[in-house]
Amino acid sequence: MALNLEDLKHQTADENELVVEFVEDTEHLKQWVEVVSLVFGIKVDYELMEYLLLEPEAKFYLGNLEGKPVSSLMLYLSSGVAGLHAVSTIKEYRNRGFGLAISRKALKDAFKIGYKVGVLQASTIGERVYRKMGFQKYCDIISYELKENKMYLEK
Repeated sequence: MALNLEDLKHQTADENELVVEFVEDTEHLKQWVEVVSLVFGIKVDYELMEYLLLEPEAKFYLGNLEGKPVSSLMLYLSSGVAGLHAVSTIKEYRNRGFGLAISRKALKDAFKIGYKVGVLQASTIGERVYRKMGFQKYCDIISYELKENKMYLEK
């Protein structure tokens, strides 16, 4: 999905209690990793994220509700395009507009520094959320997963 970031100028601010912060230190990065790991059900490699935190192209955002991290996102800036990655909200905090709010904040930040296009790969659930923001679907991306190897060699 893709969006002309100039279209964000005409959108109003999100009406919710989420406080979106830019992650600049390892303490907040650990919280970011915890949220993403919980939401996606995987162990996110903290050392890799720590390395990315030092890269100017990668920007991390954390959404807090009453001081508790509940939402996260990584913005990756490259070749004039702002990519949203790992957009996540803890299950019990969903359907409150937090994913939309953290995404809009990151994309507006990208627009302020000259980026014109936002892109993402949306889940089935996320696609309707991003259409509200103005994203358009241009293609399908098919992901494959290898399951346990079932092939056995006979001796």
